[in-house]
Amino acid sequence: MLYIGKKDIAKIDRSLILNAIFHAYELLLDQNYTMPDRIHVEDGGNTLLLMPCFEHNYFATKLVSVFPGASQFGAPAVNGIMTLADNKTGMPLAVMDGAALTAERTGAVGGLAIKILTRENIETAGVIGAGVQGLAQARYLLLNRRVKQMMIFNRSPEAAFARVAVLATAYPDVNFKVAQTADSLVKACELVVAATTSKTPVFSNDPKLVKGKTFISIGSFRPDMKEFPDAVIETADRVFVDTPFASKECGDLSQPLEHGIVKDSDLLAFAHLVREPLTTEQKNNPAFGTLFFKSVGMALFDLTVASTIYEFAQENDLGIKLDF
Repeated sequence: MLYIGKKDIAKIDRSLILNAIFHAYELLLDQNYTMPDRIHVEDGGNTLLLMPCFEHNYFATKLVSVFPGASQFGAPAVNGIMTLADNKTGMPLAVMDGAALTAERTGAVGGLAIKILTRENIETAGVIGAGVQGLAQARYLLLNRRVKQMMIFNRSPEAAFARVAVLATAYPDVNFKVAQTADSLVKACELVVAATTSKTPVFSNDPKLVKGKTFISIGSFRPDMKEFPDAVIETADRVFVDTPFASKECGDLSQPLEHGIVKDSDLLAFAHLVREPLTTEQKNNPAFGTLFFKSVGMALFDLTVASTIYEFAQENDLGIKLDF
């Protein structure tokens, strides 16, 4: 059995992780998997998630904790462990850093949405949230769209400046800026990605501010979390979700549904765009409108990414071999 840590996971080409997410959507469409509802255990503002999933060759379980206040102790908000096993014998194959895997797979979920929903020639993009996930979203955004300018906003400007410093070193051809406010970021950007656990919308509820843009909400995963104001979903011409249960799990969908701002029938399964992608003509047409993609994630993403990481580690002699 292998232990695959953060440093080895970081060596994997992000395009492979992106392909793993694409494959997860294919399995979702074909219903070629077994995935029970993930278990949420709440303790105050903290959450423990247990996420098992099976497909033909492998099965996996992720145990992940989300502690939004961990930063005050100098720790990341997300921690966890991922296990991967053989689905013919049941033998464990690998244990992985769950936080590192989560960052990569969630970054790739956002990245694939950007690849499928946005024009290739967009020039401006913004990321709200400068934590580990904000960095992952920025990296996968730039894997798929090499914009001319990227803005970062965070409630702590110091964190935003730190992220800009990291990104500017890796992508010297992109102009990075720290936004003074979330509103100024939204106003300046064609594409807006939010990676926060905020319980209140991070920018103003103004339809004029959001019209004609593409919004990706990655951070909220509980009914009491809501990154975007109602203006986003109310103005959106199309609302895409990554999972069938997204409408129940996050406030960005459950609250507008409860208040009658949007209907269940308005929510579109993003997976269908994997088989029937938007045309270049559709994406380039200004009349295509305002788009909103909401992800809450699912164990199937973790499984396909974990198996990709494991196979890459086997081929490239990565990880630490453990006796079992």
